[in-house]
Amino acid sequence: MSNPKLPQILFFDFDNTLMDSKTHEIPQSALKALKHVHAKGYQLAIASGRNYPLLKMTGVFELLEWSGFILNNGQLILDHDESPLQHLTLDPKAIQEIIKQARSLGFNLFFSSPEGDFMDKEADDLMIQAHAFFNEPIPKIEVYTHQLVDKILVYAPKGYDYAPFKAIEGISIFPSVSTYADIASEGVSKASSIETFLKLKHLPHDYAAFGDSMNDMEMLEHARLSIAMGNGEDALKSIADVIAPNISEDGIAKVLKTLGYLEE
Repeated sequence: MSNPKLPQILFFDFDNTLMDSKTHEIPQSALKALKHVHAKGYQLAIASGRNYPLLKMTGVFELLEWSGFILNNGQLILDHDESPLQHLTLDPKAIQEIIKQARSLGFNLFFSSPEGDFMDKEADDLMIQAHAFFNEPIPKIEVYTHQLVDKILVYAPKGYDYAPFKAIEGISIFPSVSTYADIASEGVSKASSIETFLKLKHLPHDYAAFGDSMNDMEMLEHARLSIAMGNGEDALKSIADVIAPNISEDGIAKVLKTLGYLEE
């Protein structure tokens, strides 16, 4: 039986929280632990920056019984059966400004679209590095002609501040641990869409959140119980209630035991 003193639904970031970017696999210890947690009556959900096709290709949907999915940093919410509960797209005016800035700086862009992912020019070293880090394919080249876009990635050197993009109205910027930043609609984050998901599912605003990077900041701040991975960003660890061991050191399984979700 679940412990009523613990949050009953757990939201997990995917890359470098559930899936190790070095092995491109979810540790077996994490899978085993999550199956036990679910069997005790807790709900499990994913909150990822990935879009649906790029998460689907990992096979994670079939590995466990998930209650829902927050994707594209909150732009897309899926129910347990992968049906959409919310799908937000970027403002076309903001997209044009993003393209203008990227071209002036020589940066490449990735467009996540319900009509099919694409990039606007040939992949450069920064894009290749980022996609290799996450084991994701390089998309086709296509011109933006007002397609629906639910997320954009802009590729820049590590440590870049993305100031020209932060100045664009109507968007939010989430720098990553690799050579890119996620761009979502202003005010949209994993936290805001978790809130929407919980309301739509008539669940209490009472959850645990697990993450490693800056796009997890809002959901850790709003969670009743926040867990940062030991391999995560220092800024995230500084606001977390608990710091888990590294993903490569069975971090998920160990921290679930520490928190009381699993027996010692």
